Amino acid sequence: MKKKLACNYTVLRFLPYPETEEFVNLGIAMACPDLHWFDFRLETRRVDRITGFFPELKQNKDSFIEGRKLFKHELERVREVLHDGNDKTQPQFKELARQFNNTFLTLVRPREEVFCFSNPRTCLVDDPAEALHNLFEHYVDRCFAQRPEYQEKQMETRLRKVFSARQILRHYHEHTFTGELCTAHFPFVRQHEARYTRAIRALDLDKDETYKIVSHADAWKSKLERLKTVQEHPEHTLFVVRRPQAGKRLDVCQQMCKELEQVGAEIIPTDDQTAILDFAERE
Repeated sequence: MKKKLACNYTVLRFLPYPETEEFVNLGIAMACPDLHWFDFRLETRRVDRITGFFPELKQNKDSFIEGRKLFKHELERVREVLHDGNDKTQPQFKELARQFNNTFLTLVRPREEVFCFSNPRTCLVDDPAEALHNLFEHYVDRCFAQRPEYQEKQMETRLRKVFSARQILRHYHEHTFTGELCTAHFPFVRQHEARYTRAIRALDLDKDETYKIVSHADAWKSKLERLKTVQEHPEHTLFVVRRPQAGKRLDVCQQMCKELEQVGAEIIPTDDQTAILDFAERE
Protein backbone atom coordinates (compact mmCIF):
# COMPACT_ATOMS: atom_id res chain seq x y z
CA MET A 1 0.00 0.00 0.00
CA LYS A 2 1.34 3.38 -0.97
CA LYS A 3 2.18 5.57 2.01
CA LYS A 4 0.07 8.69 2.26
CA LEU A 5 1.74 12.08 2.47
CA ALA A 6 1.04 14.59 5.23
CA CYS A 7 0.29 18.03 3.81
CA ASN A 8 -0.58 21.37 5.36
CA TYR A 9 -2.87 23.75 3.55
CA THR A 10 -4.46 27.13 4.12
CA VAL A 11 -7.49 28.77 2.53
CA LEU A 12 -6.73 32.09 0.82
CA ARG A 13 -9.32 34.71 1.73
CA PHE A 14 -10.53 38.20 0.86
CA LEU A 15 -11.68 39.98 4.01
CA PRO A 16 -12.41 43.65 3.22
CA TYR A 17 -14.02 44.45 6.58
CA PRO A 18 -12.21 42.90 9.57
CA GLU A 19 -14.90 44.43 11.80
CA THR A 20 -17.51 41.96 10.51
CA GLU A 21 -15.14 39.02 9.88
CA GLU A 22 -16.97 38.29 6.60
CA PHE A 23 -14.79 36.85 3.85
CA VAL A 24 -14.81 35.17 0.45
CA ASN A 25 -12.53 32.23 -0.32
CA LEU A 26 -10.13 32.92 -3.17
CA GLY A 27 -7.87 29.89 -3.29
CA ILE A 28 -5.73 27.26 -1.59
CA ALA A 29 -2.04 27.10 -0.71
CA MET A 30 -0.53 23.72 0.16
CA ALA A 31 2.83 22.36 1.30
CA CYS A 32 4.11 18.79 1.50
CA PRO A 33 7.19 18.79 3.77
CA ASP A 34 8.26 15.24 2.85
CA LEU A 35 8.58 16.25 -0.79
CA HIS A 36 9.70 19.82 -0.15
CA TRP A 37 6.77 20.72 -2.37
CA PHE A 38 4.65 23.88 -2.31
CA ASP A 39 2.02 25.18 -4.70
CA PHE A 40 -1.13 27.25 -4.72
CA ARG A 41 -4.22 27.89 -6.79
CA LEU A 42 -5.89 31.29 -6.82
CA GLU A 43 -9.13 32.39 -8.50
CA THR A 44 -7.92 35.17 -10.83
CA ARG A 45 -10.70 35.45 -13.43
CA ARG A 46 -13.96 36.22 -11.69
CA VAL A 47 -14.83 39.42 -9.86
CA ASP A 48 -18.58 38.86 -9.68
CA ARG A 49 -18.27 36.35 -6.81
CA ILE A 50 -16.70 39.22 -4.78
CA THR A 51 -19.12 41.96 -5.81
CA GLY A 52 -22.01 39.53 -5.37
CA PHE A 53 -21.12 39.16 -1.69
CA PHE A 54 -19.91 42.75 -1.25
CA PRO A 55 -22.06 44.73 -3.74
CA GLU A 56 -20.67 48.06 -2.51
CA LEU A 57 -17.31 47.13 -4.06
CA LYS A 58 -18.72 47.23 -7.60
CA GLN A 59 -17.58 50.86 -7.84
CA ASN A 60 -14.07 49.95 -6.72
CA LYS A 61 -13.31 46.71 -8.57
CA ASP A 62 -9.93 47.94 -9.79
CA SER A 63 -8.56 48.10 -6.24
CA PHE A 64 -9.60 44.49 -5.63
CA ILE A 65 -8.09 43.32 -8.93
CA GLU A 66 -4.79 45.07 -8.16
CA GLY A 67 -4.75 43.70 -4.62
CA ARG A 68 -5.38 40.19 -5.88
CA LYS A 69 -2.53 40.58 -8.34
CA LEU A 70 -0.14 41.58 -5.55
CA PHE A 71 -1.38 38.67 -3.44
CA LYS A 72 -0.61 36.31 -6.31
CA HIS A 73 2.90 37.74 -6.57
CA GLU A 74 3.38 37.14 -2.84
CA LEU A 75 2.38 33.50 -3.24
CA GLU A 76 4.76 33.13 -6.16
CA ARG A 77 7.52 34.53 -3.94
CA VAL A 78 6.66 31.93 -1.28
CA ARG A 79 6.92 29.21 -3.91
CA GLU A 80 10.35 30.45 -4.96
CA VAL A 81 11.54 30.48 -1.35
CA LEU A 82 10.35 26.98 -0.67
CA HIS A 83 11.39 25.09 -3.78
CA ASP A 84 12.33 25.20 -7.43
CA GLY A 85 9.04 25.08 -9.35
CA ASN A 86 10.81 24.01 -12.55
CA ASP A 87 12.25 20.78 -11.18
CA LYS A 88 10.41 19.29 -8.25
CA THR A 89 12.98 16.52 -7.92
CA GLN A 90 15.72 19.04 -7.16
CA PRO A 91 14.27 21.44 -4.58
CA GLN A 92 16.37 24.49 -3.76
CA PHE A 93 15.04 24.37 -0.26
CA LYS A 94 17.33 21.73 1.32
CA GLU A 95 16.34 21.91 4.96
CA LEU A 96 14.69 19.09 6.85
CA ALA A 97 10.97 18.50 6.40
CA ARG A 98 10.20 20.02 9.79
CA GLN A 99 12.11 23.20 8.95
CA PHE A 100 10.41 23.34 5.56
CA ASN A 101 7.02 23.06 7.23
CA ASN A 102 7.84 25.73 9.81
CA THR A 103 8.88 28.10 7.05
CA PHE A 104 5.60 27.46 5.21
CA LEU A 105 3.57 28.09 8.37
CA THR A 106 5.46 31.31 9.01
CA LEU A 107 4.94 32.58 5.47
CA VAL A 108 1.20 31.86 5.45
CA ARG A 109 0.44 32.72 9.08
CA PRO A 110 -3.02 34.27 9.68
CA ARG A 111 -2.79 38.03 9.49
CA GLU A 112 -5.11 41.00 9.81
CA GLU A 113 -5.03 42.07 6.19
CA VAL A 114 -7.57 42.33 3.37
CA PHE A 115 -5.94 39.37 1.60
CA CYS A 116 -5.15 36.79 4.24
CA PHE A 117 -4.84 33.11 5.16
CA SER A 118 -6.98 30.79 7.26
CA ASN A 119 -5.51 28.81 10.12
CA PRO A 120 -3.45 25.98 8.56
CA ARG A 121 -5.02 22.55 8.32
CA THR A 122 -3.55 19.09 7.79
CA CYS A 123 -4.58 16.28 5.46
CA LEU A 124 -3.19 12.90 4.34
CA VAL A 125 -3.09 12.52 0.56
CA ASP A 126 -1.74 10.30 -2.21
CA ASP A 127 -0.95 13.15 -4.60
CA PRO A 128 -0.50 16.73 -3.30
CA ALA A 129 -1.23 18.31 -6.70
CA GLU A 130 -4.49 16.40 -7.03
CA ALA A 131 -5.41 17.25 -3.43
CA LEU A 132 -4.76 20.93 -4.13
CA HIS A 133 -7.13 20.76 -7.10
CA ASN A 134 -9.83 18.99 -5.08
CA LEU A 135 -9.57 21.44 -2.19
CA PHE A 136 -9.89 24.38 -4.60
CA GLU A 137 -13.03 22.85 -6.10
CA HIS A 138 -14.47 22.38 -2.61
CA TYR A 139 -13.63 25.70 -0.96
CA VAL A 140 -13.76 28.03 -3.98
CA ASP A 141 -15.88 26.40 -6.69
CA ARG A 142 -18.14 24.71 -4.09
CA CYS A 143 -18.43 21.68 -6.35
CA PHE A 144 -20.54 19.84 -3.76
CA ALA A 145 -23.33 22.39 -4.26
CA GLN A 146 -23.41 21.66 -7.98
CA ARG A 147 -24.28 18.00 -7.51
CA PRO A 148 -27.82 17.38 -8.71
CA GLU A 149 -28.96 15.90 -5.42
CA TYR A 150 -27.41 18.51 -3.10
CA GLN A 151 -30.04 21.25 -3.28
CA GLU A 152 -32.87 18.73 -3.16
CA LYS A 153 -31.43 17.21 0.01
CA GLN A 154 -31.30 20.68 1.56
CA MET A 155 -34.90 21.32 0.51
CA GLU A 156 -35.95 17.95 1.90
CA THR A 157 -34.35 18.78 5.26
CA ARG A 158 -36.29 22.04 5.43
CA LEU A 159 -39.55 20.27 4.58
CA ARG A 160 -38.90 17.72 7.30
CA LYS A 161 -38.50 20.51 9.85
CA VAL A 162 -41.71 22.22 8.69
CA PHE A 163 -43.70 18.97 8.83
CA SER A 164 -42.26 18.14 12.23
CA ALA A 165 -43.21 21.55 13.63
CA ARG A 166 -46.81 21.02 12.46
CA GLN A 167 -46.78 17.48 13.88
CA ILE A 168 -47.66 15.87 10.57
CA LEU A 169 -44.32 14.19 9.95
CA ARG A 170 -45.56 11.11 11.81
CA HIS A 171 -48.07 10.52 9.01
CA TYR A 172 -45.30 10.21 6.41
CA HIS A 173 -42.55 7.75 5.66
CA GLU A 174 -40.02 7.17 2.88
CA HIS A 175 -41.07 4.86 0.10
CA THR A 176 -39.83 3.73 -3.29
CA PHE A 177 -42.47 2.85 -5.86
CA THR A 178 -41.19 0.09 -8.11
CA GLY A 179 -42.38 -1.27 -11.42
CA GLU A 180 -40.90 -3.19 -14.30
CA LEU A 181 -40.11 0.01 -16.19
CA CYS A 182 -39.24 2.48 -13.43
CA THR A 183 -38.55 3.22 -9.79
CA ALA A 184 -39.43 6.47 -8.04
CA HIS A 185 -38.29 7.37 -4.54
CA PHE A 186 -40.24 9.84 -2.40
CA PRO A 187 -39.02 10.96 1.03
CA PHE A 188 -42.57 11.76 2.17
CA VAL A 189 -45.37 9.28 1.45
CA ARG A 190 -48.72 9.12 3.24
CA GLN A 191 -50.48 5.78 3.37
CA HIS A 192 -54.06 4.87 4.29
CA GLU A 193 -54.45 1.12 4.66
CA ALA A 194 -53.31 -0.31 1.29
CA ARG A 195 -53.55 3.02 -0.53
CA TYR A 196 -50.74 5.50 -1.01
CA THR A 197 -52.68 8.73 -0.84
CA ARG A 198 -49.95 11.38 -1.04
CA ALA A 199 -46.32 11.56 -2.16
CA ILE A 200 -44.12 14.64 -1.77
CA ARG A 201 -40.60 15.38 -2.89
CA ALA A 202 -38.39 18.39 -3.55
CA LEU A 203 -37.49 19.19 -7.15
CA ASP A 204 -34.64 21.58 -7.89
CA LEU A 205 -35.17 23.23 -11.29
CA ASP A 206 -32.91 26.21 -10.57
CA LYS A 207 -30.20 24.91 -12.90
CA ASP A 208 -27.49 27.00 -14.54
CA GLU A 209 -28.42 25.77 -18.04
CA THR A 210 -31.88 25.43 -19.60
CA TYR A 211 -31.17 21.94 -20.93
CA LYS A 212 -30.48 20.77 -17.37
CA ILE A 213 -33.89 22.07 -16.30
CA VAL A 214 -35.57 20.20 -19.13
CA SER A 215 -33.59 17.01 -18.53
CA HIS A 216 -34.34 16.88 -14.80
CA ALA A 217 -38.04 17.66 -15.21
CA ASP A 218 -38.38 15.22 -18.11
CA ALA A 219 -36.94 12.43 -15.99
CA TRP A 220 -39.68 12.89 -13.39
CA LYS A 221 -42.35 13.40 -16.01
CA SER A 222 -41.40 10.02 -17.46
CA LYS A 223 -41.42 8.39 -14.00
CA LEU A 224 -44.93 9.68 -13.26
CA GLU A 225 -46.27 8.48 -16.60
CA ARG A 226 -44.85 5.00 -16.04
CA LEU A 227 -46.00 4.87 -12.42
CA LYS A 228 -49.59 5.08 -13.61
CA THR A 229 -49.19 1.58 -15.05
CA VAL A 230 -48.03 0.20 -11.69
CA GLN A 231 -50.63 -1.02 -9.23
CA GLU A 232 -48.76 0.56 -6.34
CA HIS A 233 -48.59 4.28 -7.07
CA PRO A 234 -49.46 7.53 -5.25
CA GLU A 235 -52.93 8.95 -5.77
CA HIS A 236 -51.67 12.53 -5.40
CA THR A 237 -48.14 13.72 -6.06
CA LEU A 238 -46.60 17.05 -5.06
CA PHE A 239 -43.34 18.53 -6.27
CA VAL A 240 -42.02 21.37 -4.13
CA VAL A 241 -40.07 23.26 -6.78
CA ARG A 242 -37.05 25.52 -6.49
CA ARG A 243 -37.21 27.88 -9.48
CA PRO A 244 -34.81 30.32 -11.18
CA GLN A 245 -35.37 33.96 -10.32
CA ALA A 246 -35.94 35.35 -13.81
CA GLY A 247 -35.08 35.22 -17.49
CA LYS A 248 -35.04 32.38 -19.97
CA ARG A 249 -34.35 29.77 -17.31
CA LEU A 250 -37.51 30.77 -15.43
CA ASP A 251 -39.55 30.59 -18.63
CA VAL A 252 -38.27 27.08 -19.32
CA CYS A 253 -38.90 26.06 -15.70
CA GLN A 254 -42.51 27.24 -15.87
CA GLN A 255 -43.05 25.32 -19.11
CA MET A 256 -41.67 22.14 -17.55
CA CYS A 257 -43.87 22.62 -14.48
CA LYS A 258 -46.90 22.78 -16.77
CA GLU A 259 -45.85 19.52 -18.40
CA LEU A 260 -45.50 17.88 -14.99
CA GLU A 261 -48.98 19.08 -14.09
CA GLN A 262 -50.30 17.53 -17.31
CA VAL A 263 -49.21 14.11 -16.07
CA GLY A 264 -50.94 14.58 -12.72
CA ALA A 265 -48.42 16.30 -10.43
CA GLU A 266 -49.21 19.30 -8.28
CA ILE A 267 -46.52 22.00 -8.33
CA ILE A 268 -45.90 24.41 -5.46
CA PRO A 269 -42.94 26.80 -5.16
CA THR A 270 -40.62 26.09 -2.27
CA ASP A 271 -41.42 29.42 -0.59
CA ASP A 272 -45.21 28.83 -0.46
CA GLN A 273 -45.25 27.09 2.90
CA THR A 274 -49.00 27.56 3.40
CA ALA A 275 -49.88 25.70 0.21
CA ILE A 276 -47.35 22.95 0.94
CA LEU A 277 -48.84 22.35 4.39
CA ASP A 278 -52.37 22.44 3.01
CA PHE A 279 -51.46 19.60 0.62
CA ALA A 280 -49.56 17.63 3.27
CA GLU A 281 -52.26 17.81 5.92
CA ARG A 282 -54.94 16.33 3.71
CA GLU A 283 -55.44 12.58 3.93
